[in-house]
Amino acid sequence: MNRNKYLFEIGVEELPAGYIQPAIDFMVNYFDNQLHNHKIKFESIEKFSTPRRLALIIRGLPSGQKDSQKEIIGPPKKIAYDSKGNLNQVGLGFLKKQNLSENDITIRKLEKGEYLSAVKIIKGKATEEILKQISIEIIGKIPFPKTMRWSENNISFARPIRWIVAIFNQTALTFKIGEINSNCYSFGNRFENLHNKFKIKNIDEYKSELEKHFVIPDRERRKEIILEQLSKTASKVNAIPTEDSQLVETVTDLVEYPSPVLGEFDKDFLNLPAEVLITTLSETQKCFSILDKKGYLLPYFICIANSNPKTIDKVKYGNERVINARLSDAKFYFETDKKTKLINRIENTKKTTFQKELGSFFDKTERMRKLGKFLAKILNYDSKKIDRASQLSKTDLTTLILGEKEYTKLQGFMGSQYALNDKEDKEVAKAIFEQYLPRYKDDILPETQTGVALSLTDKMDTICGCFSIGLIPSGSNDPLALRRAGNGIIKILDKQNLSIQLNHFIEKSLESFEKIAKSQKSVATELFNFFSQRIKKHLEKYKINYDIIDAVMSSGFFDIPDLIIRAKNLQNFKSHEDFRKLIIGFKRVTNILSDSEIQAELDIKLFQENEENALYQKMMKIVPKYNKSVDEKNYKKSFEILVSLKDDIDIFFDNVMVMVDDKKIRENRMALLRMINKHFLKTANLSKIVYEI
Repeated sequence: MNRNKYLFEIGVEELPAGYIQPAIDFMVNYFDNQLHNHKIKFESIEKFSTPRRLALIIRGLPSGQKDSQKEIIGPPKKIAYDSKGNLNQVGLGFLKKQNLSENDITIRKLEKGEYLSAVKIIKGKATEEILKQISIEIIGKIPFPKTMRWSENNISFARPIRWIVAIFNQTALTFKIGEINSNCYSFGNRFENLHNKFKIKNIDEYKSELEKHFVIPDRERRKEIILEQLSKTASKVNAIPTEDSQLVETVTDLVEYPSPVLGEFDKDFLNLPAEVLITTLSETQKCFSILDKKGYLLPYFICIANSNPKTIDKVKYGNERVINARLSDAKFYFETDKKTKLINRIENTKKTTFQKELGSFFDKTERMRKLGKFLAKILNYDSKKIDRASQLSKTDLTTLILGEKEYTKLQGFMGSQYALNDKEDKEVAKAIFEQYLPRYKDDILPETQTGVALSLTDKMDTICGCFSIGLIPSGSNDPLALRRAGNGIIKILDKQNLSIQLNHFIEKSLESFEKIAKSQKSVATELFNFFSQRIKKHLEKYKINYDIIDAVMSSGFFDIPDLIIRAKNLQNFKSHEDFRKLIIGFKRVTNILSDSEIQAELDIKLFQENEENALYQKMMKIVPKYNKSVDEKNYKKSFEILVSLKDDIDIFFDNVMVMVDDKKIRENRMALLRMINKHFLKTANLSKIVYEI
């Protein structure tokens, strides 16, 4: 059993919280891939991270690579030997270059003739040597949003590197990165003292040794401690902390040794909207709000500090002073903003740019108003409410409070609050907030009809506008979050069961961009492809098989609720044995039609076999029932009707030769098969269904 282990730690100045997890995950993957490439097997990689360190422990490493053999093909035999059968300059040159003797040579017969050949033993490298190489290489490969250089070396990293720990078993691996020599010395928490260097004597004691110096390197354990501290600290005032998973994640990456601080602010600030108060605490100071048992905010907060528990009073005082000042600012912004009605802010949206080529937010809201009327008519929604909400939708962007970067995530919410203050219709006010829903994965969706319409028009306008000027997502590049907007449209249409023809919605939105789009037709095609990909991903969440998705989408995917019903019903039918046999028949139909050169009209007078007429008569009998079931969206019945055609298709193929020499008869039989396809493609292209043989 391989018992070798390796500890690698990069010590740095404090990293931004958002940099840490992508960096440590990259390190794990990089070591995994590189060790695999070097044919070094291992048992596990354990990762550790704090604001000041990125570390890995790799266990179960071998002592080195296994020796390997490599066949070396040399020059052709005919040019490697002289007339006496002795190696000439060419042959001897080959031996010298490969460090071989004449006894190592064999003659290999290849396609082009006989060649000199030799099997060379390649000595495996020691694991320590490979680990050194990977550890040095990885420094310049970790992807950070921004990097910096320091001193006069050529190293680029997110923050200056201060130490490197590299230990193989109990021995330090020595190498140099810039001006830093690797060794077995790490550093504890800053509050312990500025130069708190200590030696790691045993890799297995890495975690416990760091904890002695007020560092908890295991991120998950640190997170658990923080959650426990939040609950325990809030209970001191008979309360509970607000649930904020994102803030918990951020704070976990801000501290090495969490210490909870219970602070207090002026209770008069509780008159502010709860979201303003919570945002002030979380965004400016990364502090948690506290609720009483009924869910109302209390004038307290919890800060998770990276400080010596003995000096916690200083942290409390500092946070209280800053938070009271920031809440005072927020109150001033809020009260001042309320003095100007949203309707009077519309003019200001003309001065606020949405996107350089797409105009101002005023231009955007005018497009949304036009699109809103289109939706109101289709969905039978209140067009006046939608129009009013569209007019006011972006006015909160001109307020003082949203001018402060800490409050930008309250966009829409502040608009709804100010709309209520202006005595606007309650549904209109709520829609101003709902236009941005869903904001992230698993977020809530709009509830009001006006909010649904506003959310759909806002997102569709952004997507169509960006595609019209060539701002199309590619790879990981999606700066305006168009994929998220597209996913949001599909989720809303699904959950609200809105049978809007998505292609008509897209085309209506594109009318506003006729003057700037290079080609309306090509932009529409790109948009259909974009939504097609989003829809496929959405269907996968319902556990629909890929072939079922392809089959139903081939028959149209612009009516989302209808598409989902068809997919679910087809998925259920796929397991039926009779349906399986029907699919085989449909595949034969599709394959034969692919050889059709012309599309002749069906002429029943040209039928020569009873089976032709029987299949036609059965078709005529079931088509009305089938069409009715499709119109009623009773797809279970639709697929049952299709199954009833199975035997007739089988009998037809068993007894009728389609590809006869007589062109008229051949094309007429193809016309019959084409009629089957035409009628029954309304639900799905069954030829795309896959069955394992």
